[in-house]
Amino acid sequence: MPKLLLAATTALTLRSFLLPHVRRMKNDGWGVDGAAHGILEDEACREAFDSCFETEWVRDPRCLSAILRSFRRIRHIVRTGRYDIVHVHTPVAAAVTRFALKDMNAAERPKIIYTAHGFHFYKGAPLKNRLLFYPVEKYLSRFTDLLITINREDCGCARGFDAKRVEYLPGVGVDVARFRDCRSAADRGSLGVPEDAYLLLSAGELNANKNHAEVLHALAQTGDSGIHYVIAGEGPLRKDLRELAERLGIGAQLHLAGYRHDMPELCRAADCFVLPSKREGLPVSLMEAAASGLPLICTRIRGCTDIAAVYPDCRLYGSGDIKTLAELLRGRPKRSEKGACGLPEEVFGIEAAAESSARLYKEILAGGNCGSPAGSSK
Repeated sequence: MPKLLLAATTALTLRSFLLPHVRRMKNDGWGVDGAAHGILEDEACREAFDSCFETEWVRDPRCLSAILRSFRRIRHIVRTGRYDIVHVHTPVAAAVTRFALKDMNAAERPKIIYTAHGFHFYKGAPLKNRLLFYPVEKYLSRFTDLLITINREDCGCARGFDAKRVEYLPGVGVDVARFRDCRSAADRGSLGVPEDAYLLLSAGELNANKNHAEVLHALAQTGDSGIHYVIAGEGPLRKDLRELAERLGIGAQLHLAGYRHDMPELCRAADCFVLPSKREGLPVSLMEAAASGLPLICTRIRGCTDIAAVYPDCRLYGSGDIKTLAELLRGRPKRSEKGACGLPEEVFGIEAAAESSARLYKEILAGGNCGSPAGSSK
């Protein structure tokens, strides 16, 4: 029976994105284990994986002793588990794991797969990002049997690395049917949004990268009090966003809805979805909104441009261009036939993603580097 280990920095990543892939491989008779911080307290992960291993990853490179502990921990897990494939997600787990396993002898070293959910040296990134992260990713790529990228920009960059094989897969999959087929809308009254208002929706952690403040500035410029902005998510900037809205005179138009489990219903209640992020890999929230048929407004960044290429009811603007964003909001985009088809399930759906992963696992296990080797034009 082939054995697979999925590793990520936190159990949240495994639970949120990868459990359908776990079930797919177990149905094929594979043994699938998981390693992440918090995994032993995560009921969904404990039920899905055959075995779970607590692994504490440290993001601060100055914590050498903690990095050494995680280095030894993952090396021990892999040696004891005798895995055929180790598939790592998230930069910290991927870096430590690949470095820890690079010197294992050929008889015990598994195949290493890394899914990059967005390189930190993206177009427009600060110079320090490229100086710090690019050399690390390029060096570690030589110990990577398969490097998977989830957007076109990263794929082009990865072809210049030394991984044995590079593949582009459009994300880990979203439940397209759950959003496309939802017919019940969230109660606007419970959100504090008037029934006749134009409901603008965002979803994501309240942090600097998600850049919700940009929407608030643009909304203030519109002078349109009938547009109400709902943000689903929690984060460190909650108080700052509330205070900014009050200063801009649009406090009554901002609704911080907190972490939600009813995103399909929220999308059904909304009139438009906006994603003002500075950086994304392939934004799941944008794909979910597209699956529901909402018109989209988003920054012209990697990942977003990939979705815009296949979803016609998407409007792009340059990050930081508040004037253009305000003009787009004034236009109050409405659901139209352009977005009625939703997101292509055969490309972005969970089943399609799980099937693609299963195919790649089997090809890598068979020893093939067929497909898209580094430097190919695919």
